[in-house]
Amino acid sequence: MSLETRTARAAILARLRQSQPNFSEDLSAPEQPLPVTRLSEAEAHDSEALLARFRAEVERLNVIFQRAAEPESALDALLGILRAEKANSALLWQNLPLQGVSEALESAGVQPIVPRLSGAARHEAYQAWDGVPIGISGVDAACATTGTLILATDAGQSRLPSLLPPVHIALLPRQRLFARLEDWLLAHGAPTLARSRSVVFITGPSRTGDIEMQIILGVHGPKRLYILAFD
Repeated sequence: MSLETRTARAAILARLRQSQPNFSEDLSAPEQPLPVTRLSEAEAHDSEALLARFRAEVERLNVIFQRAAEPESALDALLGILRAEKANSALLWQNLPLQGVSEALESAGVQPIVPRLSGAARHEAYQAWDGVPIGISGVDAACATTGTLILATDAGQSRLPSLLPPVHIALLPRQRLFARLEDWLLAHGAPTLARSRSVVFITGPSRTGDIEMQIILGVHGPKRLYILAFD
């Protein structure tokens, strides 16, 4: 490195150091997180209003939202979606929050596939499942103010059902709906992050605006997202 280059480098570094702001040494985190999304009083204290807010947010994101009053009608609604999509197979979590899904799929002529991967056969498995039209997952949490789904992966909850098929169906028990991401983090975030290999945040179907600033759905993942909420 020449003397001229070293001098120029030293001058640049000196200017960068001078431009750094001085922070107080006694800064501390706030006792409560600062919310970045607005919540009305009704939504904060009324579960029906909170669900209505969630529905409005996800439908604005081109999500197809359905609600069932109880698990039995949720199974019927799920089968209705599979019939509408003309599905003959589906990737699904082993640990779904709705009982009897695999049996209901088999009775309707839809092959349930719980993805299990090993290192040597991983590529072959991806190829075999490439044509599966539907992915069915549960939801660890949902955020009403943004319409975001939170899915944590573990041995029975693979990422593939929410990423690989062109259609993703998310099963949402009402008790897993939170107002904001901050509320979920305070209530369950730490243990979920500790036990999980990864956490996926889903806000609407896969989309990109890279091509001439036009929003295109389904480029990097599912093109259609169904959310089936049930009590």
